[in-house]
Amino acid sequence: MMKSIYTALLLLLSTILVGQNAGEIAKFEEEIIALGKIVKGEKVKNQFVFTNITDSDIQIDLVSTCECTAAKWTSAPIAPGEKGKIDFTFDSNKKDEVMPIDVDVYFMNINPKTDNPYSIYLQYTFEYE
Repeated sequence: MMKSIYTALLLLLSTILVGQNAGEIAKFEEEIIALGKIVKGEKVKNQFVFTNITDSDIQIDLVSTCECTAAKWTSAPIAPGEKGKIDFTFDSNKKDEVMPIDVDVYFMNINPKTDNPYSIYLQYTFEYE
């Protein structure tokens, strides 16, 4: 457990220092998803879909979200031109205030310019009825 927390913090720190750069390896259909108006207590499912735009396999290592969000992602390598996805479920019971929710994605692929993993910050938004 501690190793996972340490790894996540290290990846987050390296991403902050380097900035998001996954646009060089993956093209996301949407980087911000608007869930619209929802009823407090509702669970809402959606997904981020992306295409591998390189000439080699890419693979997601980690997806980090808040406690109000459960995420599952394509865990197998994604071949050139193929699609991957990050399915997420927002549990509005776990969020009292309306605010954008971050979904941080870290790839196993290393950027040769920085020696850090490729990463991207995605978001979804919602409103309460």
